[in-house]
Amino acid sequence: MKKIILSSLLTSLLLSAADLQSTGIEVAYTDSNDEDKTIVIKRETPENCKTVKFSPKNILGGNLVDAKVPENCKTTVITYLGKISPIKFSPKIETYGEVEVLEFMDKASDNENMLLVDSRTVDWYLNQTIPSAINIPFIHLNKGQYPDDFLDALDTIGVEVTENGYDFTNAKELLLFCNGVWCGQSPLSMKNLISIGYPEEKLKWYRGGIQSWLSLGLPSIKPN
Repeated sequence: MKKIILSSLLTSLLLSAADLQSTGIEVAYTDSNDEDKTIVIKRETPENCKTVKFSPKNILGGNLVDAKVPENCKTTVITYLGKISPIKFSPKIETYGEVEVLEFMDKASDNENMLLVDSRTVDWYLNQTIPSAINIPFIHLNKGQYPDDFLDALDTIGVEVTENGYDFTNAKELLLFCNGVWCGQSPLSMKNLISIGYPEEKLKWYRGGIQSWLSLGLPSIKPN
């Protein structure tokens, strides 16, 4: 009986996660002109892409895809930059995929203590980011190099600076990402946070980052 109940629960959770990809979730954000906007995040497939045959030749052959595949059905990604990150940053930090990111965003829409954090520098963030993400550049978490920005970042994530160090009582749950599995900016953010005692169980990591996000046809925004 317990196995049947557990199986039903897991099936329900999987179906719920899959529904988010097809029905989408609505998130709000503020652009650089301080205008409030919303965007629906769901995976969309152009009609003419739905007939592309899933085959080794089309998907993996030659220059990534067969020449007959429509241009708007292709996604070009860079694979030779940076250093490949391991799947786990630390035993206490969960590594997320896209479905988990969507679930996090859905929950965060009603919970101000959950933040999706783009760890890249400002120019990368302004060029393109995941909807609802806030920008806390990894360099701003280096207290020795950027002390003022460091204090602003701590305030944003709910950390109080005290005479005895840092108070993490109200520390927020953070989901951090950067450019991709080869990008070291979100790992550096986590490293800097852990070095000051930030609770690791409140850190989540979207290892695939913006590159994996875009490769799956998920939408992005341009904050500037």
